[in-house]
Amino acid sequence: MKNKLLYTIIVVLIISNVFVFLVYNRSKGLKKSEFKREMTYLKNRIGFSDDQISEAKKEYTRYSEEKNSIEKKFRRLDLSIMNDINDKIDTNSTNKDRYYEVAKALNKSKMEHWINIRKISNEKQVEILDSIWSKTKKRISSQRQ
Repeated sequence: MKNKLLYTIIVVLIISNVFVFLVYNRSKGLKKSEFKREMTYLKNRIGFSDDQISEAKKEYTRYSEEKNSIEKKFRRLDLSIMNDINDKIDTNSTNKDRYYEVAKALNKSKMEHWINIRKISNEKQVEILDSIWSKTKKRISSQRQ
């Protein structure tokens, strides 16, 4: 009887380790795919050289660390908001203000990232980036109306 119990525990532990390993690699892969997508975009669409790509990689690493730190704050606030919902609190000005500040910090970080990418760019690439930014702003503002 003890052997069956031990075998069962071992099997459960092995299955849970495999599951944890798969989940960990999937989340890591998502971050890598975002990085890969951005580097491919800069190389193919914007026309970055290999030297510029290496500078962009450094910038992406800086941005990614900052973004991950800010996203942790979002997750903490999400828990606070879930608690408010659970406690049937419809409006919580403090959480709303904190959430706005974190969202603003995340957008500021993203803007700084693209400003730094723009600094790496040459004049032609800056024109391409500016035209993309212009089109994006127009598309967003037309959706609001």
